[in-house]
Amino acid sequence: MKKTARTLSMTVLIGLSVLLIASLALAQWGAIQSGADALRRAQEAQKKPEPTPTKAYEGSASMSDTRTGVSTAPVTYQCKIRNFSYTIPAGWRLERGNPAGSTDERENIIFMKPGTTCGFTIAWHQYVPSFPRKANVDASYKQAMEEKAIGKYISVKRRDQNSKQGIIGWETIETAEKGSGGFQRIQWNCWDPQNYMYTFMAHCEPKDFNANRAELQRIIDSIRFQR
Repeated sequence: MKKTARTLSMTVLIGLSVLLIASLALAQWGAIQSGADALRRAQEAQKKPEPTPTKAYEGSASMSDTRTGVSTAPVTYQCKIRNFSYTIPAGWRLERGNPAGSTDERENIIFMKPGTTCGFTIAWHQYVPSFPRKANVDASYKQAMEEKAIGKYISVKRRDQNSKQGIIGWETIETAEKGSGGFQRIQWNCWDPQNYMYTFMAHCEPKDFNANRAELQRIIDSIRFQR
């Protein structure tokens, strides 16, 4: 009986020893594997170049401007994708997008005037054929006139172009007090018969608006849809 008990005890001790050794081996292997994974991640990180910070509006007065690309004379661009042209004055620079247009409607065209907060942005988006573009223009114009009465706009007017495309829209000029996001904008929203809505926006901070208003307006006035 005693011999059986001793044999059983020895078996239990051996079993516990085996489990302990296995646990230590697994822990050691886990540590080795974790170390190998960490080394691999570090090596991969060294291979990847660090991302360059992007700036949404390069060229503003609050930034150090050392880049080239400022135009020395007015430049007229043809947006072949949507068949319109526009003129950018001397002293401005393309910041983003393809000035001739892109099939990607998410890609806005942005120009800035270095040394100021002035910018010009072009965007467009196509709506479904059933969308009532004329009713939208009429309602938006009416709302803008009401907002002018409460001080949001300096000026509101219908702005159509009697081109072959039949462009219809409205133009607004914001006040400094109730402008959008700290900016004053001269904005022309318009539609073509294919139910593309265009937003042409010349903008700057209120402190720069009076000095640059005429130039911003000339950019908006230069937009021509082809006849």
